[in-house]
Amino acid sequence: MMKVESFGHLQTGQEAHVYTIENEVLRVQISNYGATIVAVYDKVLQRHLALGYDSAQDYETKHGQLGATVGRVANRIANAAYTWNGTVHQLTANNGPNLLHSGKGNIGHRLWDAVEENCSDTVVHLSHSITSEEDGFPGDFYVEAVFRLVEQTLVVTYVYTTSEDSFVNLTNHVYFNLHGEGDLSNHVLELGAHQYMPFGDHQIPQLEPASVDGTPFDFRNGMDLQKALEHYADALSQYKGYDHDFVTTPVEGSKTVDSVVPFAVLQGKDVTAVFHTDAPHFQVYTGNWLDEDGRERHYGSHAGIAIEPQFVPNDINMNGESKTKADTVYERTIAYSFYHR
Repeated sequence: MMKVESFGHLQTGQEAHVYTIENEVLRVQISNYGATIVAVYDKVLQRHLALGYDSAQDYETKHGQLGATVGRVANRIANAAYTWNGTVHQLTANNGPNLLHSGKGNIGHRLWDAVEENCSDTVVHLSHSITSEEDGFPGDFYVEAVFRLVEQTLVVTYVYTTSEDSFVNLTNHVYFNLHGEGDLSNHVLELGAHQYMPFGDHQIPQLEPASVDGTPFDFRNGMDLQKALEHYADALSQYKGYDHDFVTTPVEGSKTVDSVVPFAVLQGKDVTAVFHTDAPHFQVYTGNWLDEDGRERHYGSHAGIAIEPQFVPNDINMNGESKTKADTVYERTIAYSFYHR
């Protein structure tokens, strides 16, 4: 069976736990605080591939959202407001004028329950529910998160439903640094995406995607991230790096895992991570605002990269692709595969 340990106590006095699953290649730790990926440890290279903290208290008080399951609505909502059935709902802004990652209602900052009968030495199964009153979105929201190891792949599946017509935009906010040290130097990112979402005001995407041709966002042939951050520093200066949404497109030549398409490849010096999703968009965030002590070292700006599959930010006020019908079950899958070079 999977190993269960105390992960410390929250400010409420509640105890959080951390669950360890492993196989020959990977050892992964998941906390029930925020359904959080605490560690992705490569047993062959004997190295942490993902950023993490040492205790639940750190996850509660620090700002990086490292590895958290973010929702019910991830990313930014313009002016912290949305219109639903003809009524304007005003929420509390926490990112300039915007609401970011659902603010105080963020399920990444709440204790989840373990579905113990479904857990094993390679599977962690967690569940959580939040009421409309708690996060300000329509209907009550119920979600299950299943983390499972399949050979060299960590598969994350979210299954969710809402009690009324609503909208849900879930993702995981795990950051990778394949060298376990330093910044994003010698990390080559390749994306299938040939379109990205240009920003209007306050990092809210405009309605229509634009071509990546001739922009800092063209990763189709791969770019060293640290070199790209330096080369395009002026164009990205407002954001201190990449924090942008792309339209999901498969990467040529990579194989499908668990029926979800590969859309991003991150190559380190001796290990390659391949990201798979069924989401229509994804955000690339190069940890621009990180400045805190994590596991084993200080995480500064660009200490890791988060690649977050999701619906387009502010979708609630745009296309409505993230809409849910009452009492209907939805599913989202993200898979992270690691290959040694």
